[in-house]
Amino acid sequence: MFVTKQNPAQVAKKSTSVAQSTFVKAAQKQSAKTVSGNGAVKYSKLDDPLCTQFGILGSYKAPRSFQDIQADCELLWSLNSLQCVLFMFYIRMITRVTQLFNGDNTSVSQKGAELRHEGIMRMIWLSVKSPDVFWRNIEIYIAISSWKDIITMLQYDLVYNGWNGRVLNWDNFGQLLMEGLSNKNTCELVKKYLPQIRANSQCTTIEAQADNQIAKWICSLLFGVKEDTTGWTYKKYRKLKSAGTAHQWQQLISRGQFDHIDFAKIHGRALNLLVRSKFLKNHGLEEKYQAWITKPETKEVKYTGFVHELFEGLPNTLTRLSVGGQETINKQFQTLIEKGGKSEQSKLICVRDTSGSMGSACTGTKLSCYNVAKALALYFSEFLTGAFSNAWIEFNSTAQMHTWAGTTPLEKWFNDHSSYVGSTNFQSVIQLFCSLRANGLPEADFPVGILMISDGELNKSSMNETNVETAKRTMLQYFSKEYVDNFIMCMWNLQSNHYGPSTGKKFETYEAETPNCFYFSGFSASVISFLTGKIMNQKELLAAALNQEILQLVKLD
Repeated sequence: MFVTKQNPAQVAKKSTSVAQSTFVKAAQKQSAKTVSGNGAVKYSKLDDPLCTQFGILGSYKAPRSFQDIQADCELLWSLNSLQCVLFMFYIRMITRVTQLFNGDNTSVSQKGAELRHEGIMRMIWLSVKSPDVFWRNIEIYIAISSWKDIITMLQYDLVYNGWNGRVLNWDNFGQLLMEGLSNKNTCELVKKYLPQIRANSQCTTIEAQADNQIAKWICSLLFGVKEDTTGWTYKKYRKLKSAGTAHQWQQLISRGQFDHIDFAKIHGRALNLLVRSKFLKNHGLEEKYQAWITKPETKEVKYTGFVHELFEGLPNTLTRLSVGGQETINKQFQTLIEKGGKSEQSKLICVRDTSGSMGSACTGTKLSCYNVAKALALYFSEFLTGAFSNAWIEFNSTAQMHTWAGTTPLEKWFNDHSSYVGSTNFQSVIQLFCSLRANGLPEADFPVGILMISDGELNKSSMNETNVETAKRTMLQYFSKEYVDNFIMCMWNLQSNHYGPSTGKKFETYEAETPNCFYFSGFSASVISFLTGKIMNQKELLAAALNQEILQLVKLD
């Protein structure tokens, strides 16, 4: 099931936890000990499986096999079925104000990891594991994700299992789609994602054949003809899809009516692609677009991608990017900041790993870990407002203090001339803190903690202890115990294969309840807002992520 794709021709409850002894816990901690690629003591997991999966979410960006996903889901379900479901919703959730089927909106933006393939596959697992829970919450899932996910679930079922071996409940999916089309709050989005009916000769891939069969199946549900030999129902289906208003800009392009395009109605990713291509120039729209994007009234420009994607494929110099292109990136960047809401934590300083290993490709992206970290650091410099918002610490073999130079995100990006080089000496950051304190800088002027963006493969520290343990012990020589006890160590882990498949999947602590030690992963930067002064450890951080307004509506029975 969901293991091997079909040949194209084949397409036509909560459990109770068991208390553990101190001996067992100690032995498990010892077993979890490992080392970084540079020999530092690390842990392969936390003592809470859910916290562990939360801490390595970035590794789920590259599509995983259904078997690996199934194993993770089964483990979480056996421990706490409700948290298992909440977590899979969080994994898929798009950061935005969420609209329910009845038209009601959440009061604030809901924030999730925005991992599409992982979220869809976990929902497919749930549909088999507990159909009642799946169908009880499917409307909430669509609200936090997309109607396109429903079509993708059906596509995966055909691609992996074939028409005769389908695993999903297609009768229920059909009813769901019909209800979506009849609901004024959802009908336009359903129309947008309905697959097209094409000639069989045009469907050369297994995915295209699956989409074509899904389209014909939906057509039969709508118009009552299962095998159309004349094509009249297919024409009605195409007319229904083309009548949708959610993709009018695409219809205008297909008809060659370029002057009628309303740029404000183009969704963010598509707008970004149009601006960077030759489309505007080839159709004489450059001046019109520049006039629109530079207007003071054009403050928020739609964008639902990750912050690092805004900086993909940039030219070598800022001047080689058109004015319209620059304004698009800068304003879409600001859209992400505003969607993320306000941060309650304003006294963290961003620490960025620029060691040699950061030049490796970041798992699931088109950029290096270095560039993904740079984009995240830029985001955090705007989001974590306060005395340290424009400052950041670079560390490789040594640590250096920097401030962003420029007034726009793109200016700051191009004015940063750091590079990936040297080793991963995290203790140099602590030494910088201690040096400043030794030179008389008052303790009150220091950050309350650090937000470190790294692949986590730190240099070996002293006395066979983790880097966090060494850092705390060193700081006690220069800072008060109160300051050190409350010092926040927040690690944003990036994954690559520089030191093998476990790169970026290790932890500085074993206990998920270690005070003031937090692990983030993935690419949805706004989730840093869960880190408030009221959150004390990784378990509480995860609880905050799963206790959002929309997730409180999820029910098991």
